[in-house]
Amino acid sequence: MAEFRQFVCWSPVTAATTISTEAVSPSPSVFFATHAPLRIRRRHPEAKADDLGVAVTEEEVRRDFLQRPTANGVLLMPVTGESGTGKSHLVRWVHELTRSTEKRVVIYLPKTSTSLRAVVRTLLDQPGVDSPELAQLRADVDRMSSELDPDSLQRRLINELSEAVAVAEPKPGPARVLAGPDKLASLLLDPHVRDHLLQQGKLIPRLAASLLSDRHEREDDRPTSFSLTDLPLDIADVNKASDKAKRLLSLITSRPELQTAAVDILTEQLPVAVTSAWNMGGGRLQQAMLEIRRRYAEQGKEIVLLIEDFVVLQGVQRDLLDALIEAGVRGGRTELAPVRTLMAVTTGYFARLAETVLTRAKAATPYLYDLDVPFETDEQGRTDVTAFVGRYLNAARVGREELDHANVAQGADVPNRCTTCQFQETCHSTFGASAEGHGLYPFNWPALRRTIRARPAHNSPDSFNPRAVIGEVLRPVLVDHAQALREGSFPDQQFREDYPTPAGERFMLGAVQREIEERDSVDASRRKTFLEFWGDSPDNVTNLEPELHNAFGISLLSLDDLATGRDRTTTRLIGGSPSVKRTGGRESAGELPRAIAMMIEHVEEWQGRQSQLPQTTAAYLRGVIRQAVINRCLWTDPVMAEPAAADLDRAWPSNSTVVSIEGAAGERLPGTAEAPIRFKRNATNATFFRQLLLASVDVTGNAAAVRHLHKIAEGRQQDLQRAVQRHRGFSDEELILGMQASLLGAALAGHAWPGMADAELLDAALADGSGWKRADGGGRTPHWTRLWEAHRVGRGELVARLRDGVGFTRGVRGGVRIIDAARALPLVRKAAQEWAWQRPNKLPRWAEKAVPGLNQFAAVADAQLAVLQEQFTKIRAFLPPGVGGSETVTAVEQALRTAVGEGLGPADLATFRLVLDDVRQRDWRCIERLERDLARVDTAQDGENRYRAMITACAVDRGADPATIERFLTAGDAWLSEKLSQARLRGGGGGESAALRVQELLQQWAEVDQ
Repeated sequence: MAEFRQFVCWSPVTAATTISTEAVSPSPSVFFATHAPLRIRRRHPEAKADDLGVAVTEEEVRRDFLQRPTANGVLLMPVTGESGTGKSHLVRWVHELTRSTEKRVVIYLPKTSTSLRAVVRTLLDQPGVDSPELAQLRADVDRMSSELDPDSLQRRLINELSEAVAVAEPKPGPARVLAGPDKLASLLLDPHVRDHLLQQGKLIPRLAASLLSDRHEREDDRPTSFSLTDLPLDIADVNKASDKAKRLLSLITSRPELQTAAVDILTEQLPVAVTSAWNMGGGRLQQAMLEIRRRYAEQGKEIVLLIEDFVVLQGVQRDLLDALIEAGVRGGRTELAPVRTLMAVTTGYFARLAETVLTRAKAATPYLYDLDVPFETDEQGRTDVTAFVGRYLNAARVGREELDHANVAQGADVPNRCTTCQFQETCHSTFGASAEGHGLYPFNWPALRRTIRARPAHNSPDSFNPRAVIGEVLRPVLVDHAQALREGSFPDQQFREDYPTPAGERFMLGAVQREIEERDSVDASRRKTFLEFWGDSPDNVTNLEPELHNAFGISLLSLDDLATGRDRTTTRLIGGSPSVKRTGGRESAGELPRAIAMMIEHVEEWQGRQSQLPQTTAAYLRGVIRQAVINRCLWTDPVMAEPAAADLDRAWPSNSTVVSIEGAAGERLPGTAEAPIRFKRNATNATFFRQLLLASVDVTGNAAAVRHLHKIAEGRQQDLQRAVQRHRGFSDEELILGMQASLLGAALAGHAWPGMADAELLDAALADGSGWKRADGGGRTPHWTRLWEAHRVGRGELVARLRDGVGFTRGVRGGVRIIDAARALPLVRKAAQEWAWQRPNKLPRWAEKAVPGLNQFAAVADAQLAVLQEQFTKIRAFLPPGVGGSETVTAVEQALRTAVGEGLGPADLATFRLVLDDVRQRDWRCIERLERDLARVDTAQDGENRYRAMITACAVDRGADPATIERFLTAGDAWLSEKLSQARLRGGGGGESAALRVQELLQQWAEVDQ
């Protein structure tokens, strides 16, 4: 025997071709097979909203409509309700049971016949009546329909709308500002404004398309009115419009009341524009309908007009209604045939009509029939819903062809596929059946109720909307989810996405979902959906009827440990009061603070019903989690100064940029997408939040949440520290920029240059330079000196912040005591890779005062190199390579002693002796070091190495020795050169000897000079 497991008793293809959301689409057999009694209320058109009227059946509606005496030959009965409530279904039902007779002509306007030609021809093509006027009107409508294309019709509609607005009677209030031919009417004719009105999706293009072609199933209803989005309020490049149009647009845009007035004026004149665009102005249709009524009056007939959707008459409504409500009995004589009109119209559209067109028809409208009924789940409501659904499910199983073959009619027996099913008894006892014996499988009542509420009608979420039930629940499940049922994966993730937890239904508690995840690691998601929809969201993990599990291929759980009292914590607010189960806490159910209970309920709603987590609860949770990270942070990895509370508030705020919670309020702040701590909307996080809230009031049994909070705090310390670094400008990138500026400044001061050890560079970068003074300052160019002075102004702040960035303090106000070398050395190493300054896109504020002019560093260094090269050249002119400084000084001293004795000493002997004494103390090896540094510049293989060698040569502080040596050699050269000529004039004695020594010394220097 076959098993009732993953059983599909319908064909998805058959279901798709049989079930229609539109009343006019199915064949008569399918229509009657799926027809269930409608819930209708009869009430006065002007009754208050809370006046529900009297409940009636569709048969009572039909009998009343056809048998009620007409007032002066006119009866107008509106059937109101939101889109999809069954208005068209009721009108078609009346039509199916009402045929034309010798005394009655039935005119039926289905809602799919939306083209103006179809509407007019249906009204005018009546048997037994004709005239030249009717023939001409039909010909004109046919001609216009064939000649007009969408583009030309759109233009005609705007032109005619402008004409209608121009001559419309101005109304009191703001509308007067827009009245007349030079105001709103002229705005419609501006080419730039016209282009906006003709954009795809705007009212005019949609209306034109609807007027030219009939409506198909699932297409949008014909637009009936303008909205604010149709107004040209957001025109791009408004300057292209005319001056007059710009002024008027500016006026309308700045005054909301004028925007509303413009919408009302355009909507009111739209029907006039439609009839004029079709050459049917001047009441031509009204006269034609009156002519038809006169001809039928002569034949003793009445007219029954059935309109499935009053909107299809857009453009001809006023003419038609004027003809329909015209009194037919005059002076006791019937001059116009009686007209009974049953028309379906949406509630909102009827309300607008009641203030305009229908105010003239109150006498012909004794009451209306309202199909806006609430979705009730009491015993009667459940019976009505299951009867409705059962008929459609049965029709899907039987199929259109078989129903048509059976020629199902009103009141006839409909084939019931369940009666021939081998699983009928099991299926109906497990999933349920309607009163007529139609099985609800694959739904049961909780699943059916929940799916209906999960996909309500857009305009009326609390009502029972047949179209929404058919189109959003029955067809998708039978067609789109049949394969998943057959494969054993139903209800799958797609079902869960299609049918979220509806408002007003019990949701599955986070603790229950978490336990399901623990017990069913393989199929937890599917089991949760199964228990929520088919099990009505139980408060505890449980198994449903075994046959339910078997049908969907969902295994039973082993729940033996639950009987032994396994700890579980569940919370659900019932009637607004906290209901809490705990395990050994100090709080009892009645003592849980109201604020905590409400936040717990918010969390459960957030997870279970997919509702938004309110701002108060989200902010509380964010604050707790954020503070836990702060409390846990040691500020040692990397080592850094502990920030003040104000810095923490700005760097690590208690909002979604730090703690992001999916589906919570306050998630739209810039930076939320990069939040370091993120929580998805799932059962695990709902349980964590809930336990965190309970732990906040010392409810025991929530240690797992506290441990998880500590884990989060432990793992997010570096995120916190990086956030503080970013706020204070201490990111790695910012510190590297600061160190680059500091190293360049140190180079200007003679304390840093390329090639130094990392530790030496770090010392230079973190030195504030307060005691720095170049010993070779006299040999610096003015530009070099000015650049250093400009840098020194901001160096103190620069270095202080660098120390804060890589250092550690005791307390918030203490100075830096420890430098985190593990962090600082890689930063300074990277900074030392570049010895030129290019201002970045974003510079830390604390570095701004230290960088003015640094972009000229390379040019200043190049100029300084030229000075050094010139100095070295002068020295080498007097001091050849290989000649030591000490022997040079000794030779000069000896020559000086001899020369002084012979009267050949320097003119300023005292000064010369001071220079000689000074140079005797100098380190003459500085000349060799300078020579080596300059040689590296000249012999560098590429530009980068030459630049780094240049910076080294320029930055090194060479002290006063080179300048002193240069001064000595220059002074000695001047003295010896001057006295040589004098020595040559003397002969014999000491003078001659001194002259010879001087000549020898001069000869050595002369050789160098050559």
